[in-house]
Amino acid sequence: MTTVLCLCQVGDFDVWRPQFERDVVAQTGVQSYRIWRNQDDPNLVAVIETRESRDAAEAVWSSPQAREAMERHGVDLSSLQIQYFDEVAAETR
Repeated sequence: MTTVLCLCQVGDFDVWRPQFERDVVAQTGVQSYRIWRNQDDPNLVAVIETRESRDAAEAVWSSPQAREAMERHGVDLSSLQIQYFDEVAAETR
């Protein structure tokens, strides 16, 4: 499993979120996801999602279709940061 962290600025969170859920979550094979928004800037968004593999994640996030959809949904592509992680520890207290 690969965890993807996507940090980006969106034009309007309330417009972006349903489009993200419709286009990305429903159509790209994401296993799970969480969305956070910044407390000081509600249009600064962090998405953490889990994919089957890094190859699968990169195929989605780097595709021309994904870039076009992000731009159409109001993502400022110059703010886009995507990182790929492996979980090495977890604990709940």
